[in-house]
Order: sequence, then structure tokens, then C-alpha cells
Amino acid sequence: GLDDAVQRRTRQRLALSQLLRAQHVTLLRRRRDDDAALADSPDVEWLCLARARAGAQPWPLRLWQAPLLAMPLAPVALPQPKAPDRLPSELSATQLQALRDCPYRFFARCVLRLNDDDELDVALAKRDFGNWLHAVLHRFHSQRDFATPPLAQLQAAADLVMQEQGLDAGELLPFRASFEHVAPAYLQWLALREAQGWFWSDGESDYRSTPAELNGLTLRGRIDRLDHGPEGQRQLIDYKTGSATALKQKVKQPLDDVQLTFYAALLQADAEFGAAYLALDGADAPVEILQADVQAAAQAMLLGLGDEWLRLQQGARLPALGESPTCDHCEARGLCRRDHWAAQ
Repeated sequence: GLDDAVQRRTRQRLALSQLLRAQHVTLLRRRRDDDAALADSPDVEWLCLARARAGAQPWPLRLWQAPLLAMPLAPVALPQPKAPDRLPSELSATQLQALRDCPYRFFARCVLRLNDDDELDVALAKRDFGNWLHAVLHRFHSQRDFATPPLAQLQAAADLVMQEQGLDAGELLPFRASFEHVAPAYLQWLALREAQGWFWSDGESDYRSTPAELNGLTLRGRIDRLDHGPEGQRQLIDYKTGSATALKQKVKQPLDDVQLTFYAALLQADAEFGAAYLALDGADAPVEILQADVQAAAQAMLLGLGDEWLRLQQGARLPALGESPTCDHCEARGLCRRDHWAAQ
């Protein structure tokens, strides 16, 4: 139902013809865009030819001079808002990451609740592959029949999820080829894990908890997977389709790894609790990347967050840090006006 090129041109010329019924009309002509020369507007050329055929006089041309105003230099000050009465009552891992990356980004997202609108993108992206793969593994484990060959079940789950999500088989083909490579290796990893006494227990479930250290703040999140092991052990597994090398670097400093630490706090980690990323993309996939001493990291995070949250409730400011790489892809950059700040 969308207009084609001819229909769009016709509609535009009708709009221009309607505009010319006004008493006074000025058409502005821009000849350059930076270093690039710009051609005449086809619609204006069409109007000029139509007037010439009708015997009308050419329109007068004159050089346009923009009015100049003297404006005093007024750089923007670094924003430092505070919102003690508007802080959220619940916090997710993504929101905590925003608070640590840049308090002003947290302010824009979680206090002002400003978010970019999702773009309409027909082509499948890596994120779509990740969502599909998460759903495939959840369906496989939650509906698994131990009397049926696991590879056949995994492939059947992939087909069903593709249909449920309305994905095009042709567009999914590159990702599906990667999946077909990873699936047997994943099942080998799973068989070894189950031989050690670890079994899938829960997945794609929402959790909430209100630790005493957080002054009434509730943590919330959706976990990818929770396994139960021998002797009452538990392990959180977070699926990833990114670089295993980057994940290994990430867990070297447990206090810098917000995601696993947050989920450990959310699930009230004890001495029998573990957490790991499972990299599902790459020649060596799957790769299990364990975070060491996640219980201590979760406790340290709770104590630090509790102190910080109390400061924010008492009116501490949420300044814009203005540091890369956070600023490079921040949706609030135009709001905090980082590129127009006064020299500090």
C-alpha cells in the first residue's frame, strides 16, 4: 500500500502547486552542501518550464543574505540533576549498569523514563539471533523428553520458535547455519554436565528480591537459566552470543561485572551458588566462563549500592560524566549536551 516513486512525485508536486496559491512565496535555493554541489530541484525546474510554456515572466532571482545576530557565548554547564523523590522503586541489571556508567544516563532512562523508539528494521540482526537462540534453548529444556534423541528435539525446537516469532527462514539461514554447527557441541557439553550431576531447573523466569542492605529498593530481573547440581548446589547461566574473549576479560574483575553479580544478589547467593556466562557463538562454542567468588562480589555490590542509593534518596546529584566509550553510543548525549559544555 505504499506509494511508488511516480506517486510520491505526483503527490509532492500537487502539494507544491497548492503552496503557490499563497499570496507571497519565496523559494530558497541552496547550491552547496559543505563541499558537494547540489543540483536544481526537479520540481522547481518543472514549475519554471510550465511558466515558460504559458508565456509568463521568469521569477526574479536575488541573492539571499541571512540576517546576522550577535549572540553572546553561552556554553552549557555540565548537568547535575537530583531526584530524591522520583527514584524508581525497582532496579534491573541494565539500570544498575547505566548508573555505574554515567549517573545522568540513569537519570534520563530511569527517572525521566526517556527511551529511543525502536526502529523498524526488516533485516535480522545479531540481537534477533540471540533472542531466537534463547527461546530455542528454553523450549528444548523446558519440554525435553529424555526418551527422544536430543539433537532431533533441539532442531524441532528451532523450527517451532522460528514459526512462533514469525522469522523468515531465508533471512535466518546464516544464523541457522551457525546454530547447526553449535547444536552438537552444545549437546556434548550438556551430556558432560549432566554426568557431573548438573540439571536444568528453571529458565526465562522473573525474580524479585528486596535485600536488607538496599533501604527498601527491590532488585528485579529475568534469568536465562538456573541449574541445580549435586549436594544442593545452584548455578546461574547467562547465554551470550558475543565474544568469549571479551567475556573472559569481563569476569577477571568480579566487581566490574555487573550482570552476573547482580543476578547473584537477586537470587540471594550463598556458599553453594555459582554463576557463569555460556558463549554460544564461535568456532569453540559453547564456552563456559565462570565468575570466581560471585557471592563475595554480590555482597560487596549490595553494600556499595545501598550506600549510594541512600545518598541519592538524600538528594545527591546525578552528574553527567562525559566519558568514552559510554558517550559514544548514549541516547542521552543530546540531552546532557556534552558537546556544548563549558570548559571545566
